[in-house]
Amino acid sequence: MWRTFAASALSARALTVESPAVLWLGLAAVAAFAVLASARGPRRLRVPATGPSGVLRALDLPWAASLALRCAALALVAVTAARPVGLLAENPAAGSGVDLVIALDASGSMLALDGELEGRQVTRLELAKRVVADFVRARGGDRIGLVVFAEHAFTQCPLTVDHRLVLEALDRVEVGVVGDATALGEAIGLATRRLQVTGGPEDARRIVVLVTDGRHNSGKLAPRTAADLAQTSGVRIHAVGIGSEGLVPFAQPGAEAPMRFERVDLDRETLQAVAAATGGRFFHARKPDDLRAVADAIDRLEARPQQQDPQFRHASLAPLTLMLALALLLAEALTAHGLVRRLP
Repeated sequence: MWRTFAASALSARALTVESPAVLWLGLAAVAAFAVLASARGPRRLRVPATGPSGVLRALDLPWAASLALRCAALALVAVTAARPVGLLAENPAAGSGVDLVIALDASGSMLALDGELEGRQVTRLELAKRVVADFVRARGGDRIGLVVFAEHAFTQCPLTVDHRLVLEALDRVEVGVVGDATALGEAIGLATRRLQVTGGPEDARRIVVLVTDGRHNSGKLAPRTAADLAQTSGVRIHAVGIGSEGLVPFAQPGAEAPMRFERVDLDRETLQAVAAATGGRFFHARKPDDLRAVADAIDRLEARPQQQDPQFRHASLAPLTLMLALALLLAEALTAHGLVRRLP
């Protein structure tokens, strides 16, 4: 919560208060308190000195620092009572022109261990998630959604300009949530529907990035039929086939052999036809570096839109000013009672 309030304060514009009279009255009271406290001066206590002379020395409490902290805290309390508000950027990343849905394969074959990250062997899904996350971070201004598919397809995250939500949804994707098969047609169809109900501008470009390592073997909707529907709706599909060819290793914990090898065939012909039908491109990423290069190529093909001016909303800053006042009062208490013991 503290980070949210701090970020709000840093991005706030046109700070004001709803009750100026309360603010001025409160600040006047704080000023009067400061004048009276200063006139009274610091409290002194005479204690025996520890030096050889044995004379009494006056010990001054750190009253100046304590008084300053207390007055600052009271001033913030007065600001809080006056109900401070500010204009906060409601959508600082808003852009126009590109709506993009990433359709990510989470079938059983995505557990193949032929990926590499930071010198360690990882599954295809883990590698794909890392590359997709980097791609999302680079697409400032786009509205991005996430569809996950295996035996069936489902919406993991609807289109949004809040890319933090997309990244959080991506992090939760796991293999086996909806079976081990691959429903390419359903994935394309659902991604297309997500783009049709966006509520965005009519001239927005609509893009699907289909990431898969297998062959269509589930669902009632054929991939080519789904691609034709996407083309009719003005949706362009970039198909990305990932993974090496031939036998690939799979981990099998608890078994006598730690690895098993299976053949996973990529349906290049279908993916090429799907991309060509919609005016998109087909890519095959056999190695980790290939997959990153594909993400960069798509990023260049679908140029990012220009940033629009953000919209603003009124938001209360009272929680922030009250928390700051409490922090100053705590600092004052530590100064008065912690650094120097205050005696009666």
